[in-house]
Amino acid sequence: MLKNIEVLCHSSIRISKEKIIYIDPYKIDKNYNDADIIFITHDHYDHYSKEDIDKVRKENTIIIGTKDLLDKFIKDGFLQDRIKIVCPNNLYVLDKVNFETIPAYNTNKMFHPKKNGWVRICY
Repeated sequence: MLKNIEVLCHSSIRISKEKIIYIDPYKIDKNYNDADIIFITHDHYDHYSKEDIDKVRKENTIIIGTKDLLDKFIKDGFLQDRIKIVCPNNLYVLDKVNFETIPAYNTNKMFHPKKNGWVRICY
C-alpha cells in the first residue's frame, strides 16, 4: 500500500494509483504537470503554494479545498467546474475517488483555530 504514497516535503504528499493525487504540494522540485486531483487543506503558504500547484497541475486538474479558498482557486485560473469545495466530517466521491474530510485544527496554537473549518483528507 505505501509504495504508491510519497511524502515530498513538510505535509506535501503524492499518491499515484488510478489517479495522481497531491495533497498540499510544497517545494516541488520540477514541473510534473501530472495531477488529476490536488487537495489543499488550508491557506498557509506551506499548504497553498501557487508556485508549487502550478508545477503539478495540468489543464483538467480538479482542485479541492475549503470555502475560504474558493476566490483564490478562481484567481489562480481554476475553472468553476474543476473546483470542489469540501467541509469537515463528510464523505465524498469525486472522479471515482472516495475520500473523507476530518477537522484540522490545533488546540495549542492560535493560527489553526477550529472555527476556520479546515480539513484533513482521509483517502
